[in-house]
Amino acid sequence: MGFSIVILAAGQGTRMASNKPKTLQVLAGKPMLTNILEQTITIDPDQVIIVHSPEHIDEIKKETKQFQGLLFVEQNKPLGTGHALKKALPIIKRCNNVLVLLGDVPLIKNDTLLQLIKNLSDCDIRVLSSNTAQPTGYGRIKKDADNCVKAIIEEQEANKEEKQINEINSGIIAFSGKHLGSLLDDLDATNSKGEYYLTDTIENAYSKGLRIKTTLTNQNEVFGVNDKKDLAHAEGLKREELTNALMDQGVTICDPKRVDIRGTLKCGKDVIIDVNTVFEGDVELSDGVTIGPLVIVSNSTIGKNTSILSHSNIEGANIGEDCSIGPFARLRPGTELKNQAKVGNFVETKKTTIGSKSKVNHLTYVGDAEIGEETNIGAGTITCNYDGVNKHKTIIGDNVFIGSGVELVAPISIESGATVGAGSTLSKAAPANKLTIERAKQKTIDGWQRPTKNKGK
Repeated sequence: MGFSIVILAAGQGTRMASNKPKTLQVLAGKPMLTNILEQTITIDPDQVIIVHSPEHIDEIKKETKQFQGLLFVEQNKPLGTGHALKKALPIIKRCNNVLVLLGDVPLIKNDTLLQLIKNLSDCDIRVLSSNTAQPTGYGRIKKDADNCVKAIIEEQEANKEEKQINEINSGIIAFSGKHLGSLLDDLDATNSKGEYYLTDTIENAYSKGLRIKTTLTNQNEVFGVNDKKDLAHAEGLKREELTNALMDQGVTICDPKRVDIRGTLKCGKDVIIDVNTVFEGDVELSDGVTIGPLVIVSNSTIGKNTSILSHSNIEGANIGEDCSIGPFARLRPGTELKNQAKVGNFVETKKTTIGSKSKVNHLTYVGDAEIGEETNIGAGTITCNYDGVNKHKTIIGDNVFIGSGVELVAPISIESGATVGAGSTLSKAAPANKLTIERAKQKTIDGWQRPTKNKGK
């Protein structure tokens, strides 16, 4: 039998004190809903249905556009989880089993969800639960002598004895499709909040003789996020999960608590990551890469044995093998370094290719440029690529030497083998294998005196 997934994502998240809905709050660089969807698509459901509030549908569709075939259902009034699932019932495939997920439980894993579906084969309902020494705030799993679930008691409805139960409800439940409709029809809102609790279907099902079992998982996986403090805690759990996986693969992480992965980080062998580093978007570190402290890398690929020194910021770059970058370098989108290239301290690049064994060592801006092989760019050099309206290109050939303090006014070409004298401002091409220099004649003014400060001022 097939199965459908319904994600309840209509919560407003007022405790987030945010204009964004709760499920779009960012965890590890992605909305919580995206974290959940990445797990669900790998278990091949027949349908994925998202129940949303009317005011946030455009935001939700925008953030989930990379996932194909999603179905959206509006919960026009916030009348509880049972009401939300009932809204989705008309579009659930007939006779499909139904796996209900919560949009604020973002650390759930695909293996756990798959196991929950498989375990449904020997019962009518499977509840994902966890044991915890501190169950406050969670619904309690109440069982009979045969270890079948009798009811799920919400925190605000639990009596003193029920509050001592340590097995808690995650809110994630798998239902046999043939019973779900009638169970939802039987719900009422006679509780302190006046809402239709999905958890009330459990007690109703038990009274009808249906068999309800739990599948246990670890507490971290079912952690629910209700406010920014919870979100920060979930970030720590996700960080631990991601860094542990990398260390299991052989990555050396100097302090796992001081590495933030806000996207996808792939690492080869013998990679070293120092403290207070941030990885955003899709980042790939090849074998032997070293990342120094206080480095930010976003949507970039770093080649083998390249070293990124401290305080460098790399965004949208493609770095070759055996390169050296930093400290305090900024590589902006469109930067490409060929093998053994070097970008030094306080250098900024943008839309620039730097050829093999070329060096841009100090205090330099290079934008909209192509630099050939074995070329040296002196300290303080600037490619003047912007005329106030348009960007223009600088092309520098192989084996070029550019002295310090040079300004290259684009569009311009510096041919292979050329040397440009320090302090020059060039607006015309520099020919190959010649020295080009542009300086005003130096003068010394005799009798000149340094100004003095007027008295009384």
